[in-house]
Amino acid sequence: MGRLAVAFVTALAIGASTAQARPASTGWYAEGGLGAVTFLPGADADPGPGLDMRFGRDLFSWLSFGVSVAASSHEATPPPPPVGEWFQLYRGSAHLRLGVMIGRVAAFVEGNAGAAMISSNVLRRQVEPGERFSLLFQAGGGFEYQLENRHYAIGLGVDAFLLPQFESIQALASRLYLRYTY
Repeated sequence: MGRLAVAFVTALAIGASTAQARPASTGWYAEGGLGAVTFLPGADADPGPGLDMRFGRDLFSWLSFGVSVAASSHEATPPPPPVGEWFQLYRGSAHLRLGVMIGRVAAFVEGNAGAAMISSNVLRRQVEPGERFSLLFQAGGGFEYQLENRHYAIGLGVDAFLLPQFESIQALASRLYLRYTY
């Protein structure tokens, strides 16, 4: 019975070490996420749902770069009139991500620079008439969990962004995402 227990524990140890030794995939990746965008005080807008798509390449296991496109929809809350107005915010940027992986869990920080477009000037205190575009500066971080299939990972990311041309509107974008690395 003792030998059987030792053999069982040895087999488990070998199996566990083999599973942990398998690295996550690196190379080209695609990532899709759903979440929310919440404006910080000062912007006349409610939180709204957001969609985020990213494509890029892992240069090393700890460094990747790519492009991202994101969209969110919000109800405007400026003083009346108007009332019940909605607007969409579209963002596009290049991003750089630095990360570290411990077992199957990775932590990362990232920075983005790009442009944003607002679909309406309903935010009259922040957006001048006819103004629809702004630079975008974004920074954040998150965690990622490597699934059993080494090509897939799920993660949670939170980024803060600044739109300087729109009276310095600031917001937080959170997302739950699925990443596939080729």
